[in-house]
Amino acid sequence: MTLIRLLIVDDHDAFLNAAERHLRRVAHVAIVGRGRNGIEAVALADELKPDLVVLDLAMPEMGGLQATRLIKAQDEPPFVVIASHFDDVEHREHSQRAGADAFISKLNYIAELLPIIDSRAGTPQGGA
Repeated sequence: MTLIRLLIVDDHDAFLNAAERHLRRVAHVAIVGRGRNGIEAVALADELKPDLVVLDLAMPEMGGLQATRLIKAQDEPPFVVIASHFDDVEHREHSQRAGADAFISKLNYIAELLPIIDSRAGTPQGGA
């Protein structure tokens, strides 16, 4: 099992805190950083070299799509997951075109993110 170094980026502190609280319970996850907008996401991804970045789609200053494009242009880019309340075909397609590796609904954030983390860590689904 591989330890997954995770960067989470969202402009709502309550959401970040809840996500972090749940993810800290997963043995093969190390939260290496958190950001509040796309500008911070790009800088932190370059500085921290996480394995996985989870980005909110809609954020101030720079949204998740533009941040994804810039993160994916970095040397050895991480796996990027876009998270949004706007869970429809159009937003999923925009995310994919921006270079995101996956898209999850914020309504099922942990339930949809854990299988992605598990697959990246090489563990069976649900293996915390």
